[in-house]
Amino acid sequence: MRVEIKGAIQNPGVYTLKRNSSISSLIQMSGGLLENSDTSRISFNYILQDKDVVVIPEKQDVKLISINSATLEELQTLPGIGPAIAQRIMEYRKSNTFQSLEQIQNVKGIGPAMFNKIKDKICL
Repeated sequence: MRVEIKGAIQNPGVYTLKRNSSISSLIQMSGGLLENSDTSRISFNYILQDKDVVVIPEKQDVKLISINSATLEELQTLPGIGPAIAQRIMEYRKSNTFQSLEQIQNVKGIGPAMFNKIKDKICL
C-alpha cells in the first residue's frame, strides 16, 4: 500500500508500506520527526490504509502580547497593527488600563474585524 506523509517530518513523501503498518512505521521509514513536531494528536498505533495522508503538525509557540504592557514594537507584531495604531494603543493606556480584551476596540482604528484578527494573540 502507498501512503503519504508530510509536515514536520524529516523526509516528506509517498512511501510503500506493508499492509497493517502503523503511523509509527511510516514515521520511522520517513526518517523520523523534526524537533518542532507536535505529536499530541497523533496515534502512533493507528493502522494505515492505502492512500492515507498523514500530516505531522508543527508546535505552535504562541506568545501572547499584553495590551497593557507591550512595547510599540511588540504591538506591531499583531496582524494589522502598524505604527500608528500601536501608538494609539499606547496613548490610550496612559489614561486607561485595559480591563477586558474587548476594550481595545475603544482605540481608533480597531473595530470588530480587527479585534477578531488579534483577539487570540493578546492578553491583558
